[in-house]
Amino acid sequence: MVKRFKFIRDKRNEMGLTIEQLADRAHVSPDLISRLERGNRDDVSLSRLESILDALNLKLGDVFDQTELDEQSNQFVQAFYLMDSEKKKQYAKVFMEIIDLNS
Repeated sequence: MVKRFKFIRDKRNEMGLTIEQLADRAHVSPDLISRLERGNRDDVSLSRLESILDALNLKLGDVFDQTELDEQSNQFVQAFYLMDSEKKKQYAKVFMEIIDLNS
Protein backbone atom coordinates (compact mmCIF):
# COMPACT_ATOMS: atom_id res chain seq x y z
CA MET A 1 0.00 0.00 0.00
CA VAL A 2 1.32 3.46 -0.91
CA LYS A 3 2.13 5.57 2.12
CA ARG A 4 0.83 8.83 0.71
CA PHE A 5 0.70 10.43 4.15
CA LYS A 6 4.06 9.19 5.48
CA PHE A 7 5.10 12.83 5.83
CA ILE A 8 2.55 13.16 8.67
CA ARG A 9 4.51 10.66 10.78
CA ASP A 10 7.79 12.32 9.82
CA LYS A 11 6.56 15.79 10.80
CA ARG A 12 4.85 14.50 13.97
CA ASN A 13 8.09 12.81 15.07
CA GLU A 14 10.07 15.93 14.18
CA MET A 15 7.76 17.92 16.48
CA GLY A 16 8.07 15.31 19.24
CA LEU A 17 4.33 14.55 19.27
CA THR A 18 2.62 11.26 19.95
CA ILE A 19 -0.27 10.15 17.77
CA GLU A 20 -2.64 10.99 20.62
CA GLN A 21 -1.20 14.50 21.04
CA LEU A 22 -1.50 15.22 17.32
CA ALA A 23 -5.05 13.85 17.24
CA ASP A 24 -5.97 16.05 20.20
CA ARG A 25 -4.51 19.16 18.54
CA ALA A 26 -6.26 18.35 15.24
CA HIS A 27 -9.59 17.33 16.84
CA VAL A 28 -9.56 13.96 15.07
CA SER A 29 -9.30 10.40 16.34
CA PRO A 30 -5.91 8.82 17.05
CA ASP A 31 -7.08 5.92 14.87
CA LEU A 32 -7.39 8.23 11.86
CA ILE A 33 -3.84 9.55 12.35
CA SER A 34 -2.48 6.03 12.80
CA ARG A 35 -4.25 4.67 9.73
CA LEU A 36 -3.13 7.59 7.54
CA GLU A 37 0.48 7.19 8.65
CA ARG A 38 0.44 3.45 7.95
CA GLY A 39 -1.20 3.92 4.56
CA ASN A 40 -4.31 1.99 5.59
CA ARG A 41 -6.59 4.90 4.78
CA ASP A 42 -6.41 7.57 2.12
CA ASP A 43 -10.02 8.73 1.94
CA VAL A 44 -9.63 11.47 4.55
CA SER A 45 -11.90 14.49 4.09
CA LEU A 46 -10.35 17.79 3.12
CA SER A 47 -11.50 19.41 6.37
CA ARG A 48 -9.91 16.68 8.51
CA LEU A 49 -6.72 16.80 6.49
CA GLU A 50 -6.57 20.58 6.91
CA SER A 51 -7.05 20.16 10.68
CA ILE A 52 -4.17 17.69 10.84
CA LEU A 53 -1.97 19.93 8.71
CA ASP A 54 -2.79 22.96 10.87
CA ALA A 55 -1.77 21.00 13.96
CA LEU A 56 1.54 20.23 12.22
CA ASN A 57 2.02 23.86 11.14
CA LEU A 58 1.71 22.82 7.49
CA LYS A 59 -0.43 24.11 4.64
CA LEU A 60 -2.48 22.10 2.20
CA GLY A 61 -0.02 23.08 -0.53
CA ASP A 62 2.74 21.34 1.43
CA VAL A 63 0.96 18.03 0.81
CA PHE A 64 1.36 18.47 -2.91
CA ASP A 65 5.04 19.25 -2.49
CA GLN A 66 5.36 15.62 -1.40
CA THR A 67 4.52 14.42 -4.91
CA GLU A 68 5.50 15.42 -8.39
CA LEU A 69 2.87 17.37 -10.29
CA ASP A 70 2.95 18.49 -13.88
CA GLU A 71 2.78 22.25 -14.46
CA GLN A 72 -0.94 22.37 -15.23
CA SER A 73 -1.82 20.33 -12.12
CA ASN A 74 0.44 22.52 -10.02
CA GLN A 75 -1.32 25.66 -11.30
CA PHE A 76 -4.68 24.07 -10.52
CA VAL A 77 -3.64 23.22 -6.95
CA GLN A 78 -2.28 26.71 -6.36
CA ALA A 79 -5.43 28.37 -7.73
CA PHE A 80 -7.67 26.11 -5.65
CA TYR A 81 -5.62 26.73 -2.51
CA LEU A 82 -5.97 30.52 -2.91
CA MET A 83 -9.79 30.44 -3.18
CA ASP A 84 -11.94 31.47 -0.24
CA SER A 85 -13.67 28.66 1.68
CA GLU A 86 -17.06 29.06 0.04
CA LYS A 87 -15.61 29.02 -3.46
CA LYS A 88 -13.51 25.94 -2.59
CA LYS A 89 -16.67 24.12 -1.52
CA GLN A 90 -18.46 25.05 -4.74
CA TYR A 91 -15.57 24.02 -6.98
CA ALA A 92 -14.92 20.82 -5.02
CA LYS A 93 -18.55 19.81 -5.49
CA VAL A 94 -18.35 20.41 -9.25
CA PHE A 95 -15.01 18.58 -9.54
CA MET A 96 -16.35 15.59 -7.62
CA GLU A 97 -19.40 15.44 -9.89
CA ILE A 98 -17.10 15.44 -12.93
CA ILE A 99 -14.93 12.72 -11.41
CA ASP A 100 -18.01 10.62 -10.57
CA LEU A 101 -19.26 10.97 -14.16
CA ASN A 102 -15.94 9.71 -15.49
CA SER A 103 -15.70 6.74 -13.12
